[in-house]
Amino acid sequence: MRMQLIAKVADADLLRKSMHELGTVVYLTDENDNIVRVVYFSSSRIVEYFGKVDEALAKCIKAIGHKVNSIEIDEVQGFIRIEQQG
Repeated sequence: MRMQLIAKVADADLLRKSMHELGTVVYLTDENDNIVRVVYFSSSRIVEYFGKVDEALAKCIKAIGHKVNSIEIDEVQGFIRIEQQG
């Protein structure tokens, strides 16, 4: 039986512990370049983070993640769609 984690969290420590270098981190920012949404995706987990992003967490996310313009998660169809414009 194959298990998959799908999580929506506000705990920064849980986000950090869920991320692995084999997965992909994407994030959205507001007009002031503050991170407002983070999604981590791997073959076994999807972690959506909506909590506060302090300076240390922002530095980590920006170092390993990719800034995108939109993120759409469709749990029914089973996909994550992102858009990134240059």
